[in-house]
Amino acid sequence: MAELCKTTPIPIALDEELIGVFSIREKELLLEKIKPQYLIFKPSFVGGFRGTQEWIDLANKHEIGWWITSALESNVGLNAIAQWTFLQKNIMPQGLGTGALYTNNFDCPLDVSEGQLWYKSDRNWDFNLEIV
Repeated sequence: MAELCKTTPIPIALDEELIGVFSIREKELLLEKIKPQYLIFKPSFVGGFRGTQEWIDLANKHEIGWWITSALESNVGLNAIAQWTFLQKNIMPQGLGTGALYTNNFDCPLDVSEGQLWYKSDRNWDFNLEIV
């Protein structure tokens, strides 16, 4: 992967390669060895907000671009990740989607429209789930 990142004409992003790498030293070694152009963070898979923040700090230190994506979060988890992502002030588009694939997700004010995630203040959270 390091050779590919070194010689590629197309930027390469690491994603699943980050899963299971939890110590700061291991993270640093991975970035120094592979030298990717981008990193993709799924907070639920890389140590939550704290683990993701460590990756972000290292990415910034090594001048590696990054963005955050959601994984299989419910709308509650997506809402938390979206708010935390906003606080990171990364101007790149982020990969936050809805939990629309769930048949028993919470109804919420989150809406994907025109490629953006919106919080619709005229809608409410509904935490009452029907058991099917």
